[in-house]
Amino acid sequence: MKAYPTEQIRTIVCVGPPGAGKTSLVEAILFRTGSLSHKGRIEDGTTVSDRTPEEINHGYSIDSSTIATEYENVKINLIDTPGSSEFFATTALAMEAADAALVVIDAQTVTNPELLLLWNLLNTRQLPRLLFINKCDRDPEAFAKTVSLLHETLGEHIDPIELPLPEGNGLGGVIDLIANRGFLEHGTTESEIGIPADLVDQERTARDTLLDEIVQEDDAIMERYLSGEELPIDELARALSMSVRALHLSPLLCGSATGDVGMHHLVDALVSLVPPPTLHPHPGWSVLVVSAIQDQYLGRLSVLKNLGAALHPDDVLTSADGHEERLHQLLVPTPSELHQVPTIDPGDLVVVPKLAAPVGTLLTRGVQPSDQPTLHPAPVPGFTVAITTEAPQDEERLAANLFKIAGDDPGITIDREPGTHRLLVQGFGTNHLAITVERIQRRGQFKIETHEPITQYRETFRAPAQAEGRYKKQTGGHGQFGVATIIVEPLSRDSGFEFVDEIVGGAIPRNFIPAVEKGILEAMEAGGLMGYPITDIRVRLIDGKYHSVDSSEMSFKMAGSLALREALNQAQSQLLEPITRLCVTTPVTHQGDVLGYLSSKRGKILHTTTPDSAWVSIEADVPAAELVSFAPDLRAMTNGLGSFVGQAHHYDAVPDHIATKLTVSAT
Repeated sequence: MKAYPTEQIRTIVCVGPPGAGKTSLVEAILFRTGSLSHKGRIEDGTTVSDRTPEEINHGYSIDSSTIATEYENVKINLIDTPGSSEFFATTALAMEAADAALVVIDAQTVTNPELLLLWNLLNTRQLPRLLFINKCDRDPEAFAKTVSLLHETLGEHIDPIELPLPEGNGLGGVIDLIANRGFLEHGTTESEIGIPADLVDQERTARDTLLDEIVQEDDAIMERYLSGEELPIDELARALSMSVRALHLSPLLCGSATGDVGMHHLVDALVSLVPPPTLHPHPGWSVLVVSAIQDQYLGRLSVLKNLGAALHPDDVLTSADGHEERLHQLLVPTPSELHQVPTIDPGDLVVVPKLAAPVGTLLTRGVQPSDQPTLHPAPVPGFTVAITTEAPQDEERLAANLFKIAGDDPGITIDREPGTHRLLVQGFGTNHLAITVERIQRRGQFKIETHEPITQYRETFRAPAQAEGRYKKQTGGHGQFGVATIIVEPLSRDSGFEFVDEIVGGAIPRNFIPAVEKGILEAMEAGGLMGYPITDIRVRLIDGKYHSVDSSEMSFKMAGSLALREALNQAQSQLLEPITRLCVTTPVTHQGDVLGYLSSKRGKILHTTTPDSAWVSIEADVPAAELVSFAPDLRAMTNGLGSFVGQAHHYDAVPDHIATKLTVSAT
């Protein structure tokens, strides 16, 4: 493949609900451009896009996949993405690298909830888009109903630029509304025909609607159109392109990927309607790591979006934490091979082997952090599982494999569970987490056990208390003796621990005071009356006694621990629970259901905002223990349209009637 300048590059992200046929459509496009001599099949695991063992095993896309092809002296980068909302973090990152989106829709499932979520992501990123109604060969007559449903569902300027052309009981081709002609498909060729008499009225109505929209992009064209002049096809095509690139219109095409119908016009539209990359005026910006896969022979292969000046082999880039990455090779991912090239122009995509940078990382050359591009906020995972290995000796390899997978999957985050120190894996759904576990087991060759995460309760003092801890032990020879008197005071939430030394007159030697503090800290970690770690207290060491021979660090450490336990027995403890701050986005029609649900879970609604007439954002503080099933419950309440961002925010007291129901557990 030859080198292409920026103006001859088109990068398109293919998105759509599960089962819409994105991967099959990518195969059909590559077949149409001549990059494939024959198309692969999802059922056989032979497609260009779905290549990982998990994708072949499950029969659907899990990772984004980039393939380059050539058509009419233009390089087209296609990014095939997963359809399931559980992998939308991958899809959202792919959108950051694209110049436009090709939204693939199954004519039979227009109202799929994933479509609305994808459309919202595209709107947020202000990405030009084309829509392709796939599988029209099943029922060509249903096209008008599909268009009507799209208008109701998406509420946008979506106008067909072609209509299905039936042939017999199937789909024979398309009617081009700009050219005002019909085209029958014959494999890799097509023939032009007139518009069938029974479709003339439908075609005229659809064409008038389209032209009324696009002529508004140019005052001179609109004036001539309104005067009744028949406009040349090339001028109409230019007005259509302007309308798409200005986000005033989302053109709708139709056909069948498996039947190779509509592919000629679709590929032409990708070249003529999709804008070339938009270059930012700061040439120092370098690359965004868009995706990464593990190749059996080449190791880790990273897909990079070039955001700045031309890239060359052996260029050195730097991440925000100062880590340097060398571009040893620049590879173009064609269907048949990774083709090595000497340079990659601005706006293009390239594959680079052996980079360590996680996906979503910006790598720069001589750029201050304030000059780096700002990416759109990524979706945040809401499902968590704790994982361990059956064999303890495999724990280290488990962690290493897991962090590698998290570096390749923007939807996975890793943490450690306080107390148990088990690995916590956060993802976007039970299926997402199950596939992640499947990948770890395949790569690491060991078995994994999954567990429900433990809610991290804490305890604190209900009231101030004064107590003495006395440790005395005589076993022959030197004994152990230490006395520490403390006052414990509860602090405000999330204050942690404060130790105050108020010893005067040498009641406790200075070198033993740190031992008292250490003993108190160990007692706090060991747990209070209900078995949970103690927090949010101030301990004042006010008095004590020592023996010149029998006192030691150990004796004062034990005295501090005993004093805290005695003070706790006096004051009694208050159970604290972690509070999660949620920001829930849901269609306005489901606002009442979500508010009611959050209130039933002891949530405190902070405020609501309406970014637009269709969506509402709800911010609330909710006990983490009440959110175990929140992600699937929200999905059920909102027909799959709700999403949320959550983060640990603070601790608060558990109501007594709930605290009495909790089982005491040692952490």
